[in-house]
Amino acid sequence: MKIYYLTLIKLAEFGILKGSIRISTSKLAKTLGTTQQTASRHLIELEREGMIRREIDGRGETIFISKEGRKFLEEIYLLLKRNLEEEKSMIVKGLVFTGIGEGAYYVTRKYYEKQFISKLGFKPYPGTLNLKLIEPKTRVALESQPNIFIPGTKTKYRTYGWVKCYPAMIKDKYKACVITLERTHYDETVVEVISPHNLRKELGLKDGDVLELELIPIQQSSF
Repeated sequence: MKIYYLTLIKLAEFGILKGSIRISTSKLAKTLGTTQQTASRHLIELEREGMIRREIDGRGETIFISKEGRKFLEEIYLLLKRNLEEEKSMIVKGLVFTGIGEGAYYVTRKYYEKQFISKLGFKPYPGTLNLKLIEPKTRVALESQPNIFIPGTKTKYRTYGWVKCYPAMIKDKYKACVITLERTHYDETVVEVISPHNLRKELGLKDGDVLELELIPIQQSSF
């Protein structure tokens, strides 16, 4: 981690996640235990990386958190939460919708199929179930949960990205995995679900229905 990222964490303590704070570099330097020049340099680097935006006047400066800065702090929070708290199950809830058929293509690639069988213990139904997230609101929250990682691979003609698999159960009956992909056309409000079952058929799902899954801590699952 770059040292000036610690300054961003300190800005969070001052309340920057509420939108903005007003602070002088001398005050910031004092709380960091460093020089005013170093504090100023850290702010310049954070602004250069798009983590913050600054407005400077004669009395000091107003610092605004950016989308990238907020995302970085959320990732740090989730990393600490995952390592400090006991591993717990998590509920994922979303609206079913029809995708573009991309999931079926990737799930049936020999490389992924072998990885799923080896690491998850099942051969997925040839397709994914798409969910527009309700709870949590974005898949960033999944990072607090352990996952089964399938690395990407390359062939002569194309590159296939990694897949993170989060073991889950539906209605205490159907084994499934919520998956997030390195290469996807969807934004952070969408996840995909794989299962050995045809979930649409067996659960009678149609577009717009709400589906709830319980993520299972890996040591408690049979995956």
